[in-house]
Amino acid sequence: MNVTIDFDMIILNVRKGNYKCIGTGSGRRVFDLGNGYVVKVAKNNKGIAQNEAESHISSSNHSKLFAKTIQVSEDFRLLIMEKAVRIKDFSEVRKYFKVKSNKELFQLEEIKSVYPNHNLLLNDLYRTANWGMINNHPVIIDYGFTQRVRRKYYSIF
Repeated sequence: MNVTIDFDMIILNVRKGNYKCIGTGSGRRVFDLGNGYVVKVAKNNKGIAQNEAESHISSSNHSKLFAKTIQVSEDFRLLIMEKAVRIKDFSEVRKYFKVKSNKELFQLEEIKSVYPNHNLLLNDLYRTANWGMINNHPVIIDYGFTQRVRRKYYSIF
């Protein structure tokens, strides 16, 4: 997508309620832009760190396993990503990869290589809410909760 994104207009439309909120977490809210993309809006420093992590991972990983980040604002408060269709059950991911168990799934080279390379939390990848489908292919849609983000913003020690 080689289009200049007007982040100020997106913020204005979010504030006016022109975009449907389709997800929320401790650090971000996700809005459907209605054009095949979503915007992840940071609510706090946790969300900024997650947007920054997703932007970095998306730009450095060329597998089809991640929903792609299209653009991010300079301050990482806003991140535009491909919109995926939510999956209802994690069995959809296993079925696509033709495996019977999560253990088998995370032994596949395509998947096994991504979480250590990007400091992703394996337990986070087991969550159905972190996956979606784009063009009938399962993709990880929420991958900003890295080990670094967890240590810096979520650890109690």
